Amino acid sequence: MVIGRDKIYYFALFLAIAALGLCVISLSPATAQEAGTAQNQSPPVEQPADSASEAEPKDPNTPSPPSEQAEESPGDPNLPTQSSSASDKDEDSMLPVNNSMAELSEYFSRIFTDPFVTDAGQVDYAMLRRKRTDLMNAVRTLETLHPAVLMSLSREQRIAFWINTYNVCTLKLIIDNYPIQAKWYMILYPSNSIMQIPGAWDKVFFKVMGLEYTLKEMRNELLLDRYKDPRICFALSDAALGGAILRNEPIQTEKLQEQLDDQVRRYLKSPQGFRLDVDNNIIYLSNVFVMNKDVFLASEYASILKFRARKPEERAWLNFLFKYLPPQEATYLDSHDVTIRFIDFNWTLNEK
Repeated sequence: MVIGRDKIYYFALFLAIAALGLCVISLSPATAQEAGTAQNQSPPVEQPADSASEAEPKDPNTPSPPSEQAEESPGDPNLPTQSSSASDKDEDSMLPVNNSMAELSEYFSRIFTDPFVTDAGQVDYAMLRRKRTDLMNAVRTLETLHPAVLMSLSREQRIAFWINTYNVCTLKLIIDNYPIQAKWYMILYPSNSIMQIPGAWDKVFFKVMGLEYTLKEMRNELLLDRYKDPRICFALSDAALGGAILRNEPIQTEKLQEQLDDQVRRYLKSPQGFRLDVDNNIIYLSNVFVMNKDVFLASEYASILKFRARKPEERAWLNFLFKYLPPQEATYLDSHDVTIRFIDFNWTLNEK
């Protein structure tokens, strides 16, 4: 049988294609990877008999390694865990913050007391200058106080804090310049006056919580403008006989309302605060009322429905006086159209 030349040609072509296909299959990536993996795979390591069977119960008399003890006893109080150590760290980090307010309270109680401050609000600056350890400690504590402390305080606590801070800074200002030297260009003020200290209100800075404040900023921005309570005006010492009567005890949160009311009544009883001239139908008010007019206008006393025929500031002043004056004088204000005049502010140092 004679095979045609064409058939031989096609048969040879078929064999060549089949051989090429076998070569491609043998060199495919999957095959090569399997071959490489099989070639590089390490022989299995023989496991110890104890660890190979995890389900097998352990001998209770055999002590576990330390790592296993820690894992198996997370509730053991003698073994510190990550969560408990973190909480302990947080608690320890808060200790100086918590203690700082207690320290301040202790310093305040030793500063605002006899023999430094009398019942009448006069200060023995000479003695305070000699025995200023508590004052300087209070100032240093205020400097390093953490802002989180103040943020955690209530409204009443913040008011008490800033009043005490303001008064402490005022005392420091005086003893830093004591005895006060009169300036020739301040002839309108007493020679022994806070006004003789250059920049006393707006140029001398005090550090509180790492920030610098002037007395003016503490008084206005942090107290009067923020809380709009005129009683605070009568708790902030100006180191002057004409100003608020400095208490010989610190302002305390639990007694804040009582102390502020008492400050107002004590001041109005003094000849520097209020005088009533019945014969001439005149009341004399301290210039404190004028200097803090905006505070009275922003307070509740400006909207009470009494004395509505008066100027807005006079209405606020009279409503305020009506609440804090003795009943006889308050009744007189309510029934008479009094004339208001002002007492010259006495800038003489409130020195004992």
